[in-house]
Amino acid sequence: MQKRAEKAVSAKVPVKPAAEDVVELKPVALGRASDEDLMRRTQQGDRQAFSLLYERYSASVLSYLYRMMGNVEDVESIAQEVFLRAFRFAATYRYPQKFSTWLFTITRNLAINYSRRRKRSPVRNVTELNLEGVDINGDPYQIAHRATDDVEKQEEIARVLQALDGLPTDQKEVIVLGVFQDLSYAEMEEITGTKAVTLRSRMFHGLKRLTRMLSSKSDDDATLKENSQR
Repeated sequence: MQKRAEKAVSAKVPVKPAAEDVVELKPVALGRASDEDLMRRTQQGDRQAFSLLYERYSASVLSYLYRMMGNVEDVESIAQEVFLRAFRFAATYRYPQKFSTWLFTITRNLAINYSRRRKRSPVRNVTELNLEGVDINGDPYQIAHRATDDVEKQEEIARVLQALDGLPTDQKEVIVLGVFQDLSYAEMEEITGTKAVTLRSRMFHGLKRLTRMLSSKSDDDATLKENSQR
C-alpha cells in the first residue's frame, strides 16, 4: 500500500486551486508544517508535502475503516483509494478548513458507498452474533444454545465457532479479543504483549481464512441440501 500511495503521489495534481486560494507560504521545514499548510503545498504541486500527510494519517484512516466496516479484507484497498482521491481532488480542499475533517469525510463516504455495493460476507455476521462476554470454550452447539433461543442463529453461531477452532491459535486469539470481546488493538497489545501491527496482520489473515472456511461450509451445506431433495 505504501508503494502504491507513493506512486500516486508521484503524479501531478490534475486541477490547480482557485486563484484566491493560492496564498504565499512562508519557508518552514515540512516536518513542522501544519496539516493545512501541507495541503496548500500539495495544491501547488509539492509531492513531498502530500507524502507527509500520508505518513501522518495512514494509520488513523486504517483504524477508522477497521471500526466502521468490520470486514478487514477490504480495508487496505479502501484506504489506498482514500489517499488516491485526496490527492486527485486536492483542489477541492479549502483553507483553512481542518484537513483531518476533509480527509475523514472522504474516508467515510468511500466506506459507506463500498458497503452498499458489496455483498454481505459470512465474517461480517460474526460481529452480529451477540457473543460479547460469552465463554466460547467448549462444545459449539452448547454455547450456541446458551447464547440464544433463536434456532437459526444457534446454527450460525455453532458454525462460526467450529470454523474458529480450525484457525491457528494466534489468529483465533486476536479474533476472540477483537471481535467477540470488542477490545481495541491497544488493549490487545497490552494483554498479549504483541505489537499492534502484528495483531492487525493476524486479524487480517485470520478473518480471511475464516471467511474461506465459512464460505466453503456454506457451499457444502447447500450441496447436501440439494442432493437430499432429489
